[in-house]
Amino acid sequence: MKQWIGSAALCINEKGETLLVKNRDVQRWSLPSGGLEDGETLEQCCQREVLEETGYRISVNQRLHIKQAIMSNYQVETHYFLAKCEERVETARIDSDIEEVNWWSLQELERLDHAFPEDLELIRRWLK
Repeated sequence: MKQWIGSAALCINEKGETLLVKNRDVQRWSLPSGGLEDGETLEQCCQREVLEETGYRISVNQRLHIKQAIMSNYQVETHYFLAKCEERVETARIDSDIEEVNWWSLQELERLDHAFPEDLELIRRWLK
């Protein structure tokens, strides 16, 4: 079985809203995330993916947890980090597979269609 390792960022702003991205193919919301590239640390992967998917530069504050799953014959390992958005890079080119980027309150989050519903529990824990 092939292995996929990646990072995901939980970014919460000063209003207590969470940064999510909507994937064009899946039409569901998720935390910004993606796969580890050669020579990268998990933290660097997290920073790069958030920049590519949202246009935000982030600082990674702490490791939250590791989610392991099997998806389409891959052993998937996603490392979750709590991160802070430092600035929006106006010139950043957003990945073409990202349809929308938005900040959501906890109440709004509960009503969204999530690509990974299990991540909601993690988000709830950090927003309370």
